[in-house]
Amino acid sequence: MRNSPFNIDYLSPTGLIGFWVLFIGLIFTGVMFYFVFFRLNEDDDSYKDRKRKNLEIENQKKKIARLYPKGKYY
Repeated sequence: MRNSPFNIDYLSPTGLIGFWVLFIGLIFTGVMFYFVFFRLNEDDDSYKDRKRKNLEIENQKKKIARLYPKGKYY
């Protein structure tokens, strides 16, 4: 038949190399599925994002306080 040093049957799904390629591919696909659909939906803000959001809330409270001042008539 063929006189090649590499047997192409090793790459079939029932062969040794083919099995490991499929196995590693399944693991890689599972990890990507986890990161895309589960990890990205978590609400993990960085320190700077939390600080920025707190500053925005404080500024909003100050603006509301200026619109509705507490006078001596209340």
